[in-house]
Amino acid sequence: MKIYYKLLLVLIMVCFTQSCQDDDTEFGDVIAPSNLELNFTIQGQSSTDPNGDGTGIVIFNATSENALNYTYDFGDGRQGSTFDGTIEHRFVELGVISYNVTVTATGTGGAATTTTQVVDVLSTFDDPEAKDFLTGGSSKTWYWSVTENGHWGVGPTNLIPGQSPDAYFSPAFFPVPAFGRYCNDLTECFYEDEMVFTKDGNNVIYELKNFGGTYFHNSYLTQFGGPSAINGNNDDECLPFTAPGPGVVTFTPTLDTDVPVEESRKTTILLPNDSFISWYVGSSEYEIMEITANRMVLRTVQGNDPALAWYHVLTTDLPVNPNPTCI
Repeated sequence: MKIYYKLLLVLIMVCFTQSCQDDDTEFGDVIAPSNLELNFTIQGQSSTDPNGDGTGIVIFNATSENALNYTYDFGDGRQGSTFDGTIEHRFVELGVISYNVTVTATGTGGAATTTTQVVDVLSTFDDPEAKDFLTGGSSKTWYWSVTENGHWGVGPTNLIPGQSPDAYFSPAFFPVPAFGRYCNDLTECFYEDEMVFTKDGNNVIYELKNFGGTYFHNSYLTQFGGPSAINGNNDDECLPFTAPGPGVVTFTPTLDTDVPVEESRKTTILLPNDSFISWYVGSSEYEIMEITANRMVLRTVQGNDPALAWYHVLTTDLPVNPNPTCI
């Protein structure tokens, strides 16, 4: 009888081992990428300008065998990813700066290979006046300018036949009227948000204070734990959300826009850590249309719908709702 149980135990162990081996083979071979190479081209680079033309733009191209995708750490606090190894990046720290750019090629089973290149890049773009307006030279808090008609709204990113020529640089589709969102339950998660810009040397630090909740465009609700619009819910909603941490704002010249020069400052800010200005539409990039010491107008293109541009009018005056009335 003891011999029988021993044989049964051996048989079970053999079956278990074979089953595990069969399970392992379902994932295929684990292959790390090989012969990883990283090349780059600095925009405007020449014998007289070895570090580029001052735009700070560099095109990277990584190649390897058996790679499924590539991830980049640009050495300036920002990252990127691409399937084909090619990616464009703008470095913005003023002067000629050396960056340790690391690319990681990932193969099957998560096996990875890494290489690093040192890139010396010249960046000359700066907007010190905008930085001073944003921060007041130290730190400044911005709010929604709720007393203005059109302080928030949406318009087209391209000129539509039959519409006024200014439609694509204004909230022509839907401008929210003054105090227009005080008639519902959004006040605690939307209008009370604080957008804080702080000067740190020549850098500007941005922090969104949303007090635990953010107002999301309906197309992003399910991504952040909200209801699906497919089930009949087409309304934007406030959802519990931890705001991204503070970080350095990137200032770049505004290039890819149809907004006329006379209607825009032509300075764009890229907020850190995928942060945003209070209202979530899947974008961290904002074109500064206008800015003074106590008022600014921003324009951002919706992340999942490039045909829509959203406009935000902000002020340094704390919003006060004297007598909300619902229509």
